[in-house]
Amino acid sequence: MNIGIYGSALGGITAELVDKAREVGEAVVSRNHTIIMGACPGLPYEAVLGAQKYAGGSARVIGFSPGVNLEDHVKRFEFPTEGITDFRFLPPNYSDVRKEVCLKTRNVSSVAESDAAIFISGRIGTLNELTIAYDLGINIGLVNGTGGVTGVALYLIEKLCKLSRSNMFYDSSPEKLVSQLEAVSS
Repeated sequence: MNIGIYGSALGGITAELVDKAREVGEAVVSRNHTIIMGACPGLPYEAVLGAQKYAGGSARVIGFSPGVNLEDHVKRFEFPTEGITDFRFLPPNYSDVRKEVCLKTRNVSSVAESDAAIFISGRIGTLNELTIAYDLGINIGLVNGTGGVTGVALYLIEKLCKLSRSNMFYDSSPEKLVSQLEAVSS
């Protein structure tokens, strides 16, 4: 199963959140799943580092870059590459060069490639990924106690009154979230 991991790329990242993100990465690869992420720094990248440490560097990680190639990914966006085993780039002829547009385009692609998604904390970009997942009917796990988007997601979904095929789970245990996502995805 491809499990997307989404969360804060910048700002408000505490040592506790880093530890939780690494636990999420470990939980996903310990059950032989592939990690999908936005090829960005922050909590999703910490999940990748945790996964690779757990798997001895053999975890499969697909990073959806906002760049058109590896050079663009590294030079223009200054995003990491270590631990990401496969990259998906925007088409080389992609015409909108605004960073913000490239980032959101990558969000749609990464979420669409996910069979399930786990969210850790998060800010406005993570909220964008959450609403895409919900709109596409992808099953969602929210890491309880991490704040940000995960602290308001259930409230927002309830208030926005849109039906979805998504099942949403809320737990502080990454292992339990992965298990719940597996149960509804099989």
